[in-house]
Amino acid sequence: MTKPEEFDRGLLHMFTEEVGERASDIEQALLAIEDTGEADEKLRLQEQLLRMAHSLKGAAGLLQVRGVEAICHWMEEVLSVTVNEQLVLEKSKLDLLLTAADTIRDAALLLESGETLPPAHGESVVDALKAAIATRADHRGGKPKLGPPSGGLKVPVRASDTDGSMRVSADRLDTLLYRSGELLSFNAIIRRHAEEASLLREQARKLRGVGTEFATLAASIEIGLRQLATSLRQDMRVMHSTATALDHEVRHARTQPFAEACKGFDRVVRDVASASGKLAELEIKGGEIEIDRSILSGLQDSLRHLVRNAVAHGIQRPEERRAAGKPEKGKVLITAAISGDRMEVRVEDDGRGLDVALLSKAAGEALEEVKDDAQLLRRVFEPGVSTSATVTNLSGRGIGLDIVKRNVETLRGTAEISQVPTGGAAFTLTLPLTLATVRTLEVIAGKHVLTIDTASVQRVIRIHAQDFAMSGHRCIVRTSIGPIPFVDLATWLGVQLGRGDIRQAMPAIIVDAPGGPIAVLVDAVAGEQELLARPLGPRLAKVRRYSAGTVLPDGHIALLLNVAALAEAAAEARLPDGARVPQPIPTVRRKVLVVDDSKYIRTLVKLILEGAGYDVVMASNGKEAFDQLRDRGADVVVADVDMPSMNGFELTEAIRQSERFADTPVVLVTGRGTLEDKVRGLRAGANAYLRKDQFDAQHFLETMRRVV
Repeated sequence: MTKPEEFDRGLLHMFTEEVGERASDIEQALLAIEDTGEADEKLRLQEQLLRMAHSLKGAAGLLQVRGVEAICHWMEEVLSVTVNEQLVLEKSKLDLLLTAADTIRDAALLLESGETLPPAHGESVVDALKAAIATRADHRGGKPKLGPPSGGLKVPVRASDTDGSMRVSADRLDTLLYRSGELLSFNAIIRRHAEEASLLREQARKLRGVGTEFATLAASIEIGLRQLATSLRQDMRVMHSTATALDHEVRHARTQPFAEACKGFDRVVRDVASASGKLAELEIKGGEIEIDRSILSGLQDSLRHLVRNAVAHGIQRPEERRAAGKPEKGKVLITAAISGDRMEVRVEDDGRGLDVALLSKAAGEALEEVKDDAQLLRRVFEPGVSTSATVTNLSGRGIGLDIVKRNVETLRGTAEISQVPTGGAAFTLTLPLTLATVRTLEVIAGKHVLTIDTASVQRVIRIHAQDFAMSGHRCIVRTSIGPIPFVDLATWLGVQLGRGDIRQAMPAIIVDAPGGPIAVLVDAVAGEQELLARPLGPRLAKVRRYSAGTVLPDGHIALLLNVAALAEAAAEARLPDGARVPQPIPTVRRKVLVVDDSKYIRTLVKLILEGAGYDVVMASNGKEAFDQLRDRGADVVVADVDMPSMNGFELTEAIRQSERFADTPVVLVTGRGTLEDKVRGLRAGANAYLRKDQFDAQHFLETMRRVV
């Protein structure tokens, strides 16, 4: 056989891809023949198989891959007899053709790795196929024709055999998606420049009142800046529209039906069930859902293991199922669904379910000491823990589910397990829809900016020292949704705290994690935006704390935190120094001090707050506000940034430095929208930073409820 390097590498790659796809299609058709009870449908599928084998034989002949060509030829001989004589394939021949499909796929893998097919590759399969033809001929009293058919059956090529598609490399699609993501990021930069131009125009407008000698110059600057801001906004809209359309088309080009990730699983179910003396079938729901191919590629191995696990561990033998009042044939159900910007995949069986006592023993815990079954069930993801009492060639070594969990986390997802009330077990995998971009919440720990996937974020709250408590052996914080475990991000990462004394209120992110919500304590929250996500690479692949690197608009990298790792750290959290058990706080009307040099803004905010049940007092600048705070006090301060006498940053710093009012929440509502201003405000001690040009009353009130 001609060596692979003698061919054009691109042509060889295309061939190996086609071989893999055709082998999978052949396998699916063979399994469908075995499953269907309709003779006409069996014959139709056999004719389809004949066309597949013929098409693949032609491609193998073109590249002189003689081993694959020979297998396809003798598959064609076996199938042509059944098609010509309208016969249904026997089980022995179905098994033989499945073995032939496996051998073809093995050949493709060898070629793809750059190796040369050994001369004997596939000879045993070819001999078996020849023997099947000979057996058939003996039964008819004749001899088989052992060469390529010179006449006889003609197999026309149909549109379904050449679907008109064009192969594009996955790397090229990845590059296109990253480029479209960079375009969207650049659009955010233009928007920021437009906002800066608007702020400069406002400053120029104020100069007109300083003196007549500045009036003409200020008016000219203001007009120029107004035109610049208008032009930038128009360009921003055009760029955003173009970039969004490009991004949508590239994402669509990268998608595949979820069913692609499940190809071959019915074969897995068939083979595992047959090897263990069981009967089982596979059902897939949501197979038509279009998913990013990078997610599907990374998900396939995990799903395959879960399917094997369901049949080997969960499904009982027919006699056990009859005794339990169940059908003799067990079922494995794979369901895919979209929820927001996440995909949920569930692998469920109707078998015996998990043996909690066996799992407890495998995990090294006494059953009577286990108070949380859900927590115990999650132990199946630990290395060395198996749900099988015996070791076989299919199960019992405890080396599979931990790999599933690790693979899913690599895809920025989470894995959970539960018992099915009617019997059986269910594994739920929650994953993003794409790995290229991610909507993140930027948080600050020490001097570091990190990100959390917003799909996992419930809300942002403030935690006080008295909110910390102990529940049994676990450290918790009391929140509006109840007591939950927490992790202090700076301490966990081993970086210097940036928020000062624990006795001061601190921001916390409530995150949905495996096993329930947790609180992530941070020094500050810097904002929310969609960012490019980059893989960490092989050197950091085993660092579970992070699942990707995100590219900030200024080009810097911020690591994306692994929610599953945060949840594990929260389970081991210790009570911080200075924390104490919380005491009940009586419900009272909260007093809000509103500070803004604009009478209109002050009045608007006052009306919104009073309508929500707050008591409101007002001040026109920072100095007046601080004096009023010292004299009369307040539960919350809502302040502008750009004010005379004392600006909002200075007012916030003065409040934080005051021993009496250090814990008073501060919400900054301002026209400044740059990331630098946000970070400055949050570092000054603000609990929230809202922009006037994006002001929304409902969001404002929700922020007030979070910080009070």
